[in-house]
Amino acid sequence: MVLSSTLKSLRLGGKHWHRCLVVLVVSCLTCCFSVATHAQAPGTAPVTVSNQTQMMHGKKYYVHLVEKGQTVYSISRAYKVKSYDAVTHVDIHFLHPGDTVWLPCRGQFSEAAIELQPQQKTANEPQTTPPSVLPKVKPIGKNIRVSLLMPLHLRQLDNISTSKFDVEQRGKKSYRQFEFIEFYEGLAMAIEELQSQGIGVVLNVTDVDMGEGSTVEQAFALHNATDADFVVALLLRDDFTRAAAIAQQSQVYIVNPMSTRSEICTDNPFVVKTQPSVKAQLEAIVADIKATLPDRHVFVVHSGSKNEKANLETVRQLLDADGTLKYTILNWNQSAKLPSLLKVNPGAAFISIYDQKKDDNRVMAGNLLNRLSAEKNNPPTLYTLTDWTADFNDIDLSQLQHLNYHTFYTSWDMTNERHTLFLQHFRERYNSEPTSPLASVAYDLMTYICKGLHKQGVEFWNKPTISDADLMQPLELRRTKAGLENEKARLFKMSKWRMVPVGGK
Repeated sequence: MVLSSTLKSLRLGGKHWHRCLVVLVVSCLTCCFSVATHAQAPGTAPVTVSNQTQMMHGKKYYVHLVEKGQTVYSISRAYKVKSYDAVTHVDIHFLHPGDTVWLPCRGQFSEAAIELQPQQKTANEPQTTPPSVLPKVKPIGKNIRVSLLMPLHLRQLDNISTSKFDVEQRGKKSYRQFEFIEFYEGLAMAIEELQSQGIGVVLNVTDVDMGEGSTVEQAFALHNATDADFVVALLLRDDFTRAAAIAQQSQVYIVNPMSTRSEICTDNPFVVKTQPSVKAQLEAIVADIKATLPDRHVFVVHSGSKNEKANLETVRQLLDADGTLKYTILNWNQSAKLPSLLKVNPGAAFISIYDQKKDDNRVMAGNLLNRLSAEKNNPPTLYTLTDWTADFNDIDLSQLQHLNYHTFYTSWDMTNERHTLFLQHFRERYNSEPTSPLASVAYDLMTYICKGLHKQGVEFWNKPTISDADLMQPLELRRTKAGLENEKARLFKMSKWRMVPVGGK
């Protein structure tokens, strides 16, 4: 299905809402086993299943040394895994004898039935760590080619009512077509700006239904999603995992604009995560405490959940490395001690990395605010990794104001001229206000990456250094793991009931 300049005018309480959904190309897309020592796909050389394994980033892989006539497909078939789950560091279409392929062990081999003994390395043994040199990607052509995978729910377009349309219900509650449409609109604004600067961009948009893995695979297989310089995937965890594996196999970079999880960059050098890393956030928090509260005690509040493990280790390392800040790791199960701790540590700094289930987070946030706000004369300062004003619609803003609340604000900074200009242009183009930061997220990533590719070519992926002066949120991609991650975060604080950047007005 191809939609071109589709305009729907929807009446909203006496007003008209105009939004142009312009899509250049939209594609509507619709166990245990016994061990085999030899397996062969038709027309290929036999594949002997290796019993050598390697742990990489907490996951176990079989290590296979390619022999003449073998392909990634025949090798994957022998190991009974999907071909896009195989990890290679060369073009999968041109495997040569001696190349290494890693195949994930997904519990299909019984550890009781097969004891995998460590083996002594020989000169002919395949390498057991991925090469440090990144594989080459396709050179940039006259135009920068971008594939966008996102849920547009085009198959339900006929469900939209153009006669009775309540502005409060035009979002995801009633019409899922509008759930992420602002992301596309921000992307379109960036492309127009880039083209005005002489940077050509060709956009291929593919509709991918959330939660349907086969749809993700079809998007790549049938609609040339990998025929691009990079892919932007506005997908949730499982769908993105599938898409990232296919992108790695096809040797094309894939951008995740939503995830806050650093682990998506751990194993895949082609993943680009544009949300700030937790390390960058915690570095900003520790730096602010050192600058503004150098003599105050620091309490790190957590629950002991596995979700917090990496974050807890990171903040501990940062505080230890500083060496000047006194701190206490406080499990929320010991929160009964808070009144006495606050008495002997007036004006302390609290960093909350608490992360349990969503309802538990809400309850904990309310309880923590109540206890900290009880200190009237010399209240603590509260820092959180996520924006509680956005996370919890019933949060007590007066308590946050009292606690000099600091966080990583995700909405519009009206003290920033870039933000106000973007909002003005958005209104002029779409006759509506953006309801979420998705539009600015899309604008920023497209501006940053396309300018980098235009200036540096494919070398951009190795050293993605470019000014973020034209961006609304800071973006600095670094390869601290296998993939690229944003290592820049801007801290905000609540001042006079507004969120302002630290160091701002």
